[in-house]
Amino acid sequence: MDTPSPLLLTVISNVHNDPDRLPRAVRSALAGWDGPGIEVLVVDDGSTDETGAVADALAAEDDRVRVLHRGENDGAPGAPRNLGLDAARGEWVAFVDSDDEYLPGSLRRLVDAALEADADVATGAVARYNERTDRVTALPATDYVTGPVDPLEPGSPLWQDTIAVAKVMRRSLLDDRGIRFPERILYEDQPFTVALWSSARRIATLDEVVYHWYVNNVAGEESITARRHEVENFHDRIAANRAIDAQLADRPDLAAAKLDKFVRHDLALYGKDLDARDAHYRTAFITAARDYLREQPVQLREALPQPYRLVVRELVDGDPESAVAAALFAYRRKHVERPLDHRAGRWWWPYRSPDGASPDHDLTLLVEKEHALGRQLRTTTANAVRVESGALHLEGVVVDGDDSLGAMSRLTVLLVERDSGSTLASATTRLRDRGRFDVRLALPSTDLPAPDLPAPDLDAPPFRAWDVKVTFPSRLARLLPGRGRKPKPVEVPAALELPPLDGGVELYRTRNGNLSFRPVLESAEGAEGDD
Repeated sequence: MDTPSPLLLTVISNVHNDPDRLPRAVRSALAGWDGPGIEVLVVDDGSTDETGAVADALAAEDDRVRVLHRGENDGAPGAPRNLGLDAARGEWVAFVDSDDEYLPGSLRRLVDAALEADADVATGAVARYNERTDRVTALPATDYVTGPVDPLEPGSPLWQDTIAVAKVMRRSLLDDRGIRFPERILYEDQPFTVALWSSARRIATLDEVVYHWYVNNVAGEESITARRHEVENFHDRIAANRAIDAQLADRPDLAAAKLDKFVRHDLALYGKDLDARDAHYRTAFITAARDYLREQPVQLREALPQPYRLVVRELVDGDPESAVAAALFAYRRKHVERPLDHRAGRWWWPYRSPDGASPDHDLTLLVEKEHALGRQLRTTTANAVRVESGALHLEGVVVDGDDSLGAMSRLTVLLVERDSGSTLASATTRLRDRGRFDVRLALPSTDLPAPDLPAPDLDAPPFRAWDVKVTFPSRLARLLPGRGRKPKPVEVPAALELPPLDGGVELYRTRNGNLSFRPVLESAEGAEGDD
């Protein structure tokens, strides 16, 4: 009789009502190992369709697949993942979401890297696959170089990698330290990974993509964590951060880094879109953020750099208009609705009176840094968009945040191919009083050309997109070619209805609020803008 191979790896896949994509995920995990010594443990999380039967069929065709059926679904992945951890039999554990996949051989390479480094965890890179555009992009948070990484410390890249997938971990570490997922909230992998990073003796990393994360950004079909337009989503993120704070209660050396990560990353995901949310959402967001930030030590809040110190202060005790404006300023390319106040040689947040301003509202160093980099604080918004006789007609306003435009300034509108940066059309006009403008940009054709680019590193078809941008020509730029400023986007209000186009191209508002063109795809109906 053959001796069974030792079980080295358990890959846990929790699934709910996803019968079509589950087989791809399971088979990718098996191919990620390619051999005996692996089990794929499917946890059917209270599915109400044929998902359970599909999982059982996968187990019937391959004895390396095992299925657990959970009779209820609470809307969050923590409980089924914990059930899988309790039932795991492998020396190492990994996770795969039912709509994602591992690359062939990747799991074996992760385990080999961990064993070679005598590490408790090995992690690799993730690439996002946009199902609407077929575009594959690397996830910067998992951009590692091969080699060991120290456990969690201030400044560590591990703060950004808060997903449970694309890594293998010793099951004994999870069991001995009681590391499990919080249940009944989203973003459960954030407390889990912080516990993992802070408990591991050593962490191995690979500088290769091991995992494809499939992203569907069609409205109404997003994954549960992508529904940031639902304020309950933010409440879950706050709950996850409170869980992290509890975990790190005995690690005061990590408190500042933890707050910095929350303010720079977590708040940014919601704060940059506040102008697109209704009054109820904004009120609920500000209330939840204010309650959480008031729990953080004042000295840590005041140690944040600008503009994050500003946005925290306005969320804590500013009025709602100023809090929203500060969030857009911090998280959307220094977006300004009003010019900054310039008093006694210093730049101040304009929503506070001189008597109500504090050092938190002093933006002088930030403005000086922007100027040293050749950047000005300006926001260009098109409040009216029309397409007439083959031309794009824009009416809008430029907010001159740092009083850098001067009298008789001009504005040039550009149509720029996103990937190559080539300019397809341009038009120049003079700014009127209060920064108002009216410009007509002749479009080259409705059948916009495809970019002439080398093949990308990741094997995916190019996504054709064209952005509407602006520059502000100066006499110096005309005399010294190449000294002009980098074009900046033209923003459009979320409520503005954009006109239709012919020729298979549409105008759309990107996730960052910018005006752009893209091809009309069959799956684009109801889609939120791609960046």
